[in-house]
Amino acid sequence: MRELQLSFISNKPTIRLFNTLNYIERNRSFTIGELAEQNDASYRTTANDIKYLKEYFKDSALFTSTSNGYIFQEIERSLYKERKKQLLENELLFKLVEDIFYGRLERIDELAYQYNYSESAFRRLLMKCNPILNSYGLKWVSNPLTISGSEASLRKFFKDFFYEGVETPYSVLVDQRLPDLILNKVADKLSIDTYEVATGTTPTSFYYNFFITLIRVGQGCGVTIPKKILERVYEEKDFLLISSVSKEIEMVFGIHLSKEEFAWVYLVTMCDRTFNYEKFEKNFFEQFNLWPEITKMTEIFLNERKIPVNKHAQLAIFLKSFLLSIKIKDTIDPVLNKVMFDILDEFVSDNTEDYERNYRFLQGHKKTFAISETYMRDICISLTLYSDMLLDYYESSKKVYFLLEGNHLAYQSIRIKALKLFGNKHELTFVPIQSLTRDKLNAENIDLIVTNYSRYIADFINDIDYILVKDVPDEQDWSNISNQLRDWK
Repeated sequence: MRELQLSFISNKPTIRLFNTLNYIERNRSFTIGELAEQNDASYRTTANDIKYLKEYFKDSALFTSTSNGYIFQEIERSLYKERKKQLLENELLFKLVEDIFYGRLERIDELAYQYNYSESAFRRLLMKCNPILNSYGLKWVSNPLTISGSEASLRKFFKDFFYEGVETPYSVLVDQRLPDLILNKVADKLSIDTYEVATGTTPTSFYYNFFITLIRVGQGCGVTIPKKILERVYEEKDFLLISSVSKEIEMVFGIHLSKEEFAWVYLVTMCDRTFNYEKFEKNFFEQFNLWPEITKMTEIFLNERKIPVNKHAQLAIFLKSFLLSIKIKDTIDPVLNKVMFDILDEFVSDNTEDYERNYRFLQGHKKTFAISETYMRDICISLTLYSDMLLDYYESSKKVYFLLEGNHLAYQSIRIKALKLFGNKHELTFVPIQSLTRDKLNAENIDLIVTNYSRYIADFINDIDYILVKDVPDEQDWSNISNQLRDWK
């Protein structure tokens, strides 16, 4: 469960249970001590939680006790998911967010009475959500109780809460009539061969953006998009395709979407860029670039990362497009660049070096790029994720020779692991007896030699880059090989 949803759980033991489930689903093996430290709870409380969860999920998951702790495993995933949902049946704030989304509003005193709270206690319950709401630029407003803020912030919040979060008894699901309507109308035109700028988004994400727009417009709530961006949108071929369902939308849902609302759906969809379609990224940049400084920023970024010059042209196509998408979202409403808290924390802990380097880059160009400081770290997360993915995808294939010795079964096991990790990207050779000569190795234009036998370094390896690994390589060895194969550090 995402931190966003955890902030809306009113029952402390339930929060602890979901924190526990988050941890064991991610790690699979755990100890009571680890969980106690993770949840800032006593050993006894944590042991009782595991006992409860083991009984609660007895028909859908296993908590197997071992000498080293516990091993967790789902055995009936759909049932496990359903049982998790049921843990939230009595969580009134989830019901409250659903009601607010659909415009079913009531006074605070009425809600407090309905849920058996005093009004002061109910207000304290709402206050615990303030930090997460404030991070979206939102706040509670009383009588009737609702959530207030910019329309873009509200749509972003509802999208994150219902789409990014786990399914709950009060989740908002897309009305099936919407995808049915769109596919019936334009399915024959939805083709990679006919798109102009396309998108890297997923189908359900697109439908959630569209459905949230429908519901909000149906309540009389609209967005405002800068005119200079709208002018570019209205000229674009893919926008005409999306907006062509206008009459059908009005017939089925009884809601009229203005041209600007279709532009909203289009932009929040198209700002999710691809990493592997040069044509679409070129078209997107040419169509929407209102900020010429992005081109210079991209070149500086590539130089600072010490990317080989022969790679600049290709990578610049994607990075320019990505930075443009960030700028467009910031111009419409900075909140559109917000990243979920737990994604941010988890990612930073695993990618500190790249993240900090990219943060310095953004800070160094904040006057030129002129984006909101509020979500600078969120933007840095997105830039780091995208650029690392891009650099990994477009790195050159290397010729790697493995000179391995030891037990033949261990040798075969190492070979299989190497093929799984690197075989799709690089050319791997496991040197046979007849090729193990200094002359043959030096004639092969090898990029890297990996060996677990130190004598080979003196006997066969001259000026070729090499890595000496353990007899049976551990995770650090495999990580060192991966880093050595990167075009850029």
